Amino acid sequence: MLSRISHCLRLISPLSTSSICANILRRPATTHFGFQNVDEEEKQKKVNHVFESVAEKYDLMNDAMSFGIHRLWKDCFVRQIMPTDNLRCLDVAGGTGDIAFRISKFSEPIRTQNNEASQPIRSGPHITLCDINPSMMEVGKSRAEKLGLKNISWVEGNAEKLPFEDNTFDLYTIAFGIRNCTHIDKVLTEANRVLRPYGRFFCLEFSRVTNPVLRM
Repeated sequence: MLSRISHCLRLISPLSTSSICANILRRPATTHFGFQNVDEEEKQKKVNHVFESVAEKYDLMNDAMSFGIHRLWKDCFVRQIMPTDNLRCLDVAGGTGDIAFRISKFSEPIRTQNNEASQPIRSGPHITLCDINPSMMEVGKSRAEKLGLKNISWVEGNAEKLPFEDNTFDLYTIAFGIRNCTHIDKVLTEANRVLRPYGRFFCLEFSRVTNPVLRM
């Protein structure tokens, strides 16, 4: 009996235990990518690859997959925001510019009405679109040029480590993008950092429907 106990103790010696712990700690953390789990280090590479491959057809793909309903969601999203003139807006994961364009266009009737009423000409909101994928932004820049939108700046950057100073923006938006981020807690921390006091955060994203009537 004593020999068996001694054998067991040798199996779980401190050296073996520390080795097991070290192996566990060396295992890469995992996160979600679609309906599968992947290593955290791999997720960003996969996300980049997906968007680089679909950049030119991204907007058409959204129309096809949602039967155009995504346009209604985005319109409703911007109406909830009610962007005004002279607002400093940051659109993160803005891609080809759908939300940024809507924010810019939303204030156009307000500016036109004010100008017709002999009010001082306003510049409208200044929008900074930040995205980690330059291919998506190139498509967006081309669209913005065709639409004549000149109040949008394009900045390549990671939502988890934004290249902006503290307290810079009045408004932060992220639409259908937060799910592609590896560390959502870091994204939210950065959003809080770059927003000015009383700044507003708006996120548009899919979620699980819990109402049994709507799930039918």
